[in-house]
Amino acid sequence: MKIFTSAQIHELDKYTIEHEPISSLNLMERAAKALTRAIEEEWSNRTPVVVFAGPGNNGGDALAVARMLSEDGYDVSVYLFNVQNKLSADCLANKKRLLDAKRVKFTEITTNLDPPKLNAETLVVDGLFGSGLNKPLAGGFAAMVKYINQSPAKVVSIDIPSGLMTEDNSYNIHANIIRASLTLTLQQKKLSMLMADNQQYLGR
Repeated sequence: MKIFTSAQIHELDKYTIEHEPISSLNLMERAAKALTRAIEEEWSNRTPVVVFAGPGNNGGDALAVARMLSEDGYDVSVYLFNVQNKLSADCLANKKRLLDAKRVKFTEITTNLDPPKLNAETLVVDGLFGSGLNKPLAGGFAAMVKYINQSPAKVVSIDIPSGLMTEDNSYNIHANIIRASLTLTLQQKKLSMLMADNQQYLGR
């Protein structure tokens, strides 16, 4: 099994975009289709879905998944965190696609969030942060992670549980890491996923 650092993963994406060739947005769309298929294999469209999307490309993945699930009959609510009014280009593009589809309940968070009720029937899609995270979560994002972890909802993390860094987590704040029921990693497993201490966050 090959293990790549976050920098190497970025270079692999760049290489694919340049040599396939494929745009970064279409690459995200392709990944989202695979993620959506995996979710639909586990949960029927009777399952209410709540998607938490961050401002970067992990959030863009989550928005694309939300759109695809809604097209397949799922009841989807989306919460996009955009406190600094700074979305990545592909996240912004997927926000527009999602709004154009007019199928989901959409909330954009620019200040404080009154979090939605999450019960045992709810499926949470965690798209807050991906492999680019390089510091512990703090503030509102840390509070959101704790809220999700304290709920009885099932959680699917896209690529890596939000708050877990791809390599060194020795200085991380472990209470601020999503505890997923299922992690759908993209490309290859990250180094931190092989560490025994981190298995509690990955689910299966």
